[in-house]
Amino acid sequence: MLAAQYLDAAEALAAQAVAGNNLNALLPCSPANAAAEAACAEQFIRSFGRRLYRHTLSGEEVARYVTVYGNARTGGYDFRTGIEWVVFAFLNSPGFLYRVEPDAPGSSGVRSLTGVELASRLSYLLWQSAPDDALLDAAEAGQLATRADLDVQARRMLDDPKARRLVAFFDQWLKWEKLDALIREPTAFPGLPMNLGPMLRSEAHAFAEHAVFDEGGTLGTLLSGQFTYLNQALAQHYGVPGVTGAALQRVSLTGRGGLLTLGGTLATSDLSTRTSIVHRGVAVRTQVMCQIVPAPPPNIPALGPISSNLTQAQRLEMHRTDPGCAGCHNLIDPLGTPFESFDAVGRARTLDEAGNPVDTKGAVTKLKDEPLNGPVADSAELVSRLAQSNEVRDCFATQLYRFSMGRKEEAGDACSTHTMKKRFAESGGDVKGLLLLLTQLDDFDHRQVQP
Repeated sequence: MLAAQYLDAAEALAAQAVAGNNLNALLPCSPANAAAEAACAEQFIRSFGRRLYRHTLSGEEVARYVTVYGNARTGGYDFRTGIEWVVFAFLNSPGFLYRVEPDAPGSSGVRSLTGVELASRLSYLLWQSAPDDALLDAAEAGQLATRADLDVQARRMLDDPKARRLVAFFDQWLKWEKLDALIREPTAFPGLPMNLGPMLRSEAHAFAEHAVFDEGGTLGTLLSGQFTYLNQALAQHYGVPGVTGAALQRVSLTGRGGLLTLGGTLATSDLSTRTSIVHRGVAVRTQVMCQIVPAPPPNIPALGPISSNLTQAQRLEMHRTDPGCAGCHNLIDPLGTPFESFDAVGRARTLDEAGNPVDTKGAVTKLKDEPLNGPVADSAELVSRLAQSNEVRDCFATQLYRFSMGRKEEAGDACSTHTMKKRFAESGGDVKGLLLLLTQLDDFDHRQVQP
């Protein structure tokens, strides 16, 4: 199915790429006559292929795409269609679809990455996209040979607007990518604005982007910054006055702030008809604290429907009297309950879905930072404790490490991850500094040879 979707996407993109004036913008040349078209096609193959393959094409690779173009022309198609065929073929090539770091036959142990391999790692870490010409030129000129070289390029790239695509990390870490398909039952939540999920995702993106690049860039700002970005529709949804227009704008907040109280972060853990203390608590324990919640035992009794007599927190308190449930729920419920002052679409509230006064009393437990453990009155106190935690800071660094490496950490990564956490702490939680640091680790510029 995925291969079929790649084919469909490539077909649509290739047709769009050569439509109308797009072809002129795509080509590095403009053939004056039919005799010049083949040379122009080859020039395009070399320039376009270098960007898509993230290296200068070999003679064999060039010949492969020259053949594709030639097959179109000998089949009776025109120059434009020949280029379309080439684009289609490139977009279905493993050299484009996969980031390959091939080891030499017979090699073993650990090897240094080549310049072009490092260019790809840098670009996909900092830009979420292929290297630009400047980075490829540096790689092929041997100017990514040292960590100082990597640092120079990384700093240049962080100053580029494309670095703000770091929001892709938050999409995966905090599950914001689910917001585009957000569903809420109209009977439980009447009158919601259209496209609420995408709007919540846009707010979350704007908050993360500005917190990292414009508001000091520390983990503390991300966790507790008392601001967000709203347009008129979102402001009306939240009940925030004084915001007009369709553009997102900075709004100062009281009583909430930071990543964990964003409407989008909360909504990703909720159900279509109500909040979920359990899911919210699991998200904090696993995604923010990097702790493991044991798998539930079989035959768990149901929590039961929303009641006008009991709040969700009270029902869960009864749930925890069952020894089979208590082990897990003692870990997660006290972390989810403080967020009950926000409904399942991110709005502040004082009454739950059944009309009961919300109960926001919870607790921080099992943190290695012992003084931070204990009862909390609400989400603001909970977030304040988490923002002070060394364990939460280390968890954030670990999550960004996993994102940058495309895998979970392993035993052999211990030196790199220890160094990363130590220097992140020394920097005061500087997120951009952490991105630069990731490019200086052994794990970034070396790889274990696969037998």
